[in-house]
Amino acid sequence: MSEADPHSVENLPPSAKYVVFALEGCDLPVPREDLLEMTDLPPRTLDDSLARLEEAGVITRHRMREDLRCVQVDFVETR
Repeated sequence: MSEADPHSVENLPPSAKYVVFALEGCDLPVPREDLLEMTDLPPRTLDDSLARLEEAGVITRHRMREDLRCVQVDFVETR
């Protein structure tokens, strides 16, 4: 698991920082539904946080091949 760059999340809202904190303690990738349960954030807040983190280059989201309704979340690989 790669760690998120703290400077890229520094100016994001607390909910996005909380999602990073939750992801750091998980085996990645994590299904969005699991993140909803772990964080207890409302779905819209989680989706907004994920969008901001993706835009900041911290995470990636991809659909599962087995079920396109499901989204997996992972940290962006740093080289």
